[in-house]
Amino acid sequence: MAAKALHKIFYSKVLLFGEHIINKGAMGLAVPFEHFDGIMKFAGKDGDERITKSNHSLAKIAAYIIHHEKLGPLYDTNQFLDDIEKGLYFDSNIPQGFGLGSSGALVAAIYHRYRKNKKKTEDITELKHELAEIESFFHGRSSGLDPIVCYLNKAVLITNGEVTEAFDMPKSNTAKLKLFLINTHIERKTSPYVNLFLEKCNNPGFMKTIEKSLIPANNMAINAFLQKKHTELMKCVKIISQLQMDLMPEFIPGAFHEVWRQGQKHNEYHLKVCGAGGGGFIIGLAKADADLSILLAGKEVIELMKF
Repeated sequence: MAAKALHKIFYSKVLLFGEHIINKGAMGLAVPFEHFDGIMKFAGKDGDERITKSNHSLAKIAAYIIHHEKLGPLYDTNQFLDDIEKGLYFDSNIPQGFGLGSSGALVAAIYHRYRKNKKKTEDITELKHELAEIESFFHGRSSGLDPIVCYLNKAVLITNGEVTEAFDMPKSNTAKLKLFLINTHIERKTSPYVNLFLEKCNNPGFMKTIEKSLIPANNMAINAFLQKKHTELMKCVKIISQLQMDLMPEFIPGAFHEVWRQGQKHNEYHLKVCGAGGGGFIIGLAKADADLSILLAGKEVIELMKF
């Protein structure tokens, strides 16, 4: 008997700009990524180990919400538990440990299905904080950024740590650049790289370069992206790419250092850290007509968008 799908799909997310430095006052820009997704389903009679594991995980999340002083009264936990008994699970192909919001999509699905009186989506800050409370089950602490992108299925702009705007990405018939992801096939955890970055920030020289160079380049890149200033964006990403290699080489897997430098040298593409770094995916920017199958031969490349 096949699994019965519930109606709403939640997509993964990519943080295009602002990795680590959002917490130091930089702007951030995150977008939904429809290449990966997740959906709530009821298992058939022949549920496999993956389905069973997801179902048990949902039971733990339900218990967390029930015993949470703020969240408990806001959710239909009786229905949640009843659905879990009936074989509810989250069917997702979003890779875990790759910075694409696997837990964020799940949190968005729980909020969508079990929140009693959903907040108006105009109340983005309040909604983000509530989603963060749920996602804290997974990470101990959450900004709420991943689930808000997954729930709204919109790009979000972050200023001073808060979502200040949510919008649909415009389509373009005359694309000049393209963003892409390289799959490093290296699973990693977020917290060690967050801690490493914070440790580096204790170095006055490192922090000065972050404040004087990396944050301004990041903010200029976001503004150039939003205003479709393609030449300026390419220049900004090249600066970010070089600064990350100089300041944070540990955040770039060793096997990708050479291809990173080749991008800087020939200006055909430029690479930057995606999310926490250390593995997962790497973000790249190239001209729209660049042949990445040749430039990045042997690497698994997924196109993110053209603009």
